[in-house]
Parts: sequence; structure tokens; C-alpha cells
Amino acid sequence: MNDFGHALSQGRGWRTKAVAVGSMALAAALCLSVTPAQAEGGGGGWISHPSGGVPVSQGDGIWSTPEKVAEFLADCGQDCTFTPTAWAGEPTESTPTRLGNYRDNCTTEKADFNYGEAETTGETTVVGMSVGANPVSVLPKIEHTWFKQNTESTQTVGHLKPGEIGWFDEVSVTRKAKGNWHLNGVDQSNPFAPVNEHNSHGPHDFTDVEGDITYKIIRLQSRPMTDEERTNRCGNTSPS
Repeated sequence: MNDFGHALSQGRGWRTKAVAVGSMALAAALCLSVTPAQAEGGGGGWISHPSGGVPVSQGDGIWSTPEKVAEFLADCGQDCTFTPTAWAGEPTESTPTRLGNYRDNCTTEKADFNYGEAETTGETTVVGMSVGANPVSVLPKIEHTWFKQNTESTQTVGHLKPGEIGWFDEVSVTRKAKGNWHLNGVDQSNPFAPVNEHNSHGPHDFTDVEGDITYKIIRLQSRPMTDEERTNRCGNTSPS
């Protein structure tokens, strides 16, 4: 075997050993899945190991407390995938910001009203997350199917009734959600795959984790014009 082959073999052996040691430590030490209440100091739950789904008892280690689990997930970024399964609280909205100008409909027919900035896609955009008291530093991969089906969508196309005034606004919404986190492991098919402090402990699934999701939406707002607005905006034309 030449020097390159020997070095490559040693590198593979080191990675396999490191992953095996990490897995053994976790199997001996693990713990609970987290809910926000648990991450703030509450109790139990489980982390399911994907090979059989057998819960591993709580013990010392990187996931030995709910706080440590929350810290780990908040920092695992693209090494993790979050799949929401249910809302666990009511939405809280920030103060809306108006986008563009007001639009009036001084006609007697319904009028189209579109918000056409190039960067809008018609999809709700996740802009932040937290697990327990820990803001997520880098967003994980997010499974959007459930999220899109259960969230108010961005609206960039609408209509104004005769005599209405309308505008688009953007608002950030924060809501507590429950879901599952999947921690990816090291890609064993690639001898040069990166190994870090997160994927070296995978793959593992964290079930029924609660945390806050913040997303932004664009929506059409409208209301009937006041008499003064109708006079100033429509002149002598008065929708009927």
C-alpha cells in the first residue's frame, strides 16, 4: 500500500472509531426529548434512537438535561432538520409595516390590487426560531409541507371593492410549535465528509420538541374610504 492509501485508510479508521465512540457514549448517557417547558427547567421525555426507536435512559453526557438538549439543537444548524407537527400556542404579531402606497378604488367595479416586488414568492418565510430560552443561531433545514398547510400565507394579489382603500403590509408572527428534530450523521459514503461537534453524534431523532417559530407574511389590508378620503381621492366621482 502506498503512503496515500495508508493515510486514507488511517483517516477512515479514525473517523469510524470516533463515530463509534460517540455513539457508545450517547447510548450510555442519553436522555430525554425536550419541550420548551422542559428546556426551561422541567422534566422528562425521550430521545428515540432511529435503529429500533428504543428510548435510552437519562444520564451524564451532552444531552443529559433538557437545557443541554435545547442548547445543542439551537446550535446544530443545517446538520438538523425540523419537521413541525402541531401548533402549541396562539400567534403573536409584531407591529405591521406598510409596504408601498395606498390604493383606492373610485370605480363602481371590483379592482385588482397587486404587490409586485420581485423578491416576493407568495410563500411564508421563516426568519427565526428558538428552543427553550435559546435563540437558534443558524436555521435548520425545515420541512415546509405541514407549515405551509397550517400557516397564513403571504398574499400579494387581491381585490378592492368599490369605495375601498387598500394597502399591503408586512408583519412578523411568532408562535410556539411542536415538532421533531432529526440530527444527521456523518456521511459514511464519503471519506472526506466533514465531521463536527453535531453530526459526529448522529443520526438521532428528537421527538415532540417545542419551540418558537417566527415567520413573516405580506398581506392585503382594506377598508371603506371615509367621506373625506372619497372627496380627496375620488373628486366628484362617488362610487355607489
